[in-house]
Amino acid sequence: MKYECRACVSYLAGRLILGGDAPETVYGCIEGVRHDALDLLEKNRADLIEAKPPIGRPLSFDELGERSVLYNSLFGEIYINISGNTFKGYAGGSSTLFVGKASGNLVVIYDYREKSFFKYRMCSRRTTAGVCGEVCRDCARAGKPLI
Repeated sequence: MKYECRACVSYLAGRLILGGDAPETVYGCIEGVRHDALDLLEKNRADLIEAKPPIGRPLSFDELGERSVLYNSLFGEIYINISGNTFKGYAGGSSTLFVGKASGNLVVIYDYREKSFFKYRMCSRRTTAGVCGEVCRDCARAGKPLI
């Protein structure tokens, strides 16, 4: 899958799993590219089609285990199934299966088409490169999967 699509998937899955305040940027540790989250969604025309259970409703702890979302994007439909802090899905435009895990503010995706792991750090625009950038400790270990 293209790196913009992968970054978009990491943001969507990470946002749903990690909750809290929406991060402003997504830093691709492998690509060394910082994406503005809103620009990323707008540029890729990512629109929510369906969410089970609905995203707008508060979820109890028991419901956090299984969720699914379907987005339409410039790269085709993106389906993400979430179980706890792991997710799996399919990007229709590139016919790519992926799996991943979110922890802290780090999202790791294994792209079956690329046969490789990719790491993304979700952070704010105000974060310095020492915390969210090339020298970040998680990004420095980009070749070591967390899954």
